[in-house]
Amino acid sequence: MNDRTNKLNDTVNVSIHKAFIADKSFSYAKVQRNTAYIGNIIDKILEKNNVLDRETLLYAAGLFRNGIFDLLKDGKSVDVLETGVLYIKPVKGIEKANPAISDVPDMTLGFTPSESALEAIKKVVVGANITGDNSPVITELYDMFTRTATTELTSNHSVRISGRKLKIAGESQETGVFFASCDDTGTYDDNISSWIHIEDSMLIDNRSVVLTFNLPAELTAGKYRLIVRTAYGSRTRINKSVRTGLFEHIVTIR
Repeated sequence: MNDRTNKLNDTVNVSIHKAFIADKSFSYAKVQRNTAYIGNIIDKILEKNNVLDRETLLYAAGLFRNGIFDLLKDGKSVDVLETGVLYIKPVKGIEKANPAISDVPDMTLGFTPSESALEAIKKVVVGANITGDNSPVITELYDMFTRTATTELTSNHSVRISGRKLKIAGESQETGVFFASCDDTGTYDDNISSWIHIEDSMLIDNRSVVLTFNLPAELTAGKYRLIVRTAYGSRTRINKSVRTGLFEHIVTIR
């Protein structure tokens, strides 16, 4: 086994992210990973017990790892050194009323932590609170027909959105530019299926600071909220989570 180590921080860093869906504003916290590898574990052992040398501990760790892999290959769940149970599960559900065994999807792994492991983290203290918000930000709308920055857009013509972190990427049905019909107060249905979707394939310009597209015919005259949803990370990386940005003003189509 490779004696891999990582330079570990002394504190638990948490980033706080704002999210906004419909008329509900909330935030969520994410712990920034501070991953310890086998070398770090052995370092901890040797701080308290030097009966066995580093090479012996590393060799034994490799034997435990191989034994766990062999049990997983046999389809077994494994209690991993009383830290929790590693178990096999399907990657997704089966979209059939009466599935056959051949319809069972591929397998992945899940992990259920033990009570002892959960007890071990109860005294963890957040040492740094790093506030971050990677959500798209819309700063301006520009009507290409009237050549003005405005919240009133001309139907069946082009519009340019300016802002930050706007580039659209990710699952096509979940990401893109959306117009949600709203009332005079700006309240709208938070069911995404009711929104009018401008998919990324319809974008003339798709950049972090600018989105340009033609307003579709189904976007009739009325009041709307403008929403940008994207999973773009950086370069070619696509995030697992979709971030949402809501334009603060009501948009009128005329």
